Amino acid sequence: MDTIRVDGNDVLAVLAATREARRRCVEDGRGVLLEAMTYRVSHHSTSDDSFAYRPRQEVEERKRIDNPIGRFRLWLHSQGWWSDAEEEELKTRLKKDVMTAFKRAEGVKRHALKEMFTDVYGGEEPWHLKEQREELGALIKKYGNDWEPWTAELKKFKDNGESLS
Repeated sequence: MDTIRVDGNDVLAVLAATREARRRCVEDGRGVLLEAMTYRVSHHSTSDDSFAYRPRQEVEERKRIDNPIGRFRLWLHSQGWWSDAEEEELKTRLKKDVMTAFKRAEGVKRHALKEMFTDVYGGEEPWHLKEQREELGALIKKYGNDWEPWTAELKKFKDNGESLS
């Protein structure tokens, strides 16, 4: 298998490497492993505190000097293809678009609550999913109509949560 290693924080280098990998796949009929080298600035998960094994200053420094977005922005600026004014205008417009979409989405009824447990696995429902569905159904029966936070939340679903109660 062919391999290509590339600076994963360089957008244009990744684009060129991806094009080369595709060319090799198409022309040579071989698989290509594309390895994009980068620095993980976030934690592995919400339960991981990476500052326990690496200095916070190191992470902040890498975010500041080797950020792919920042690097690409600097390159666009150097070419005269992007400006701070254009960036601010774009941020303002996109924020407005996102907030409009959020507002619209918040008004749409969610799917029936039971669908949270369907279409995850093909065939028979696994035991752990069945357990979780039954537990949620029991909680809805117990608290669904009598406790305001649950009642308000269940009203957001097309079936008001009745498919599990």
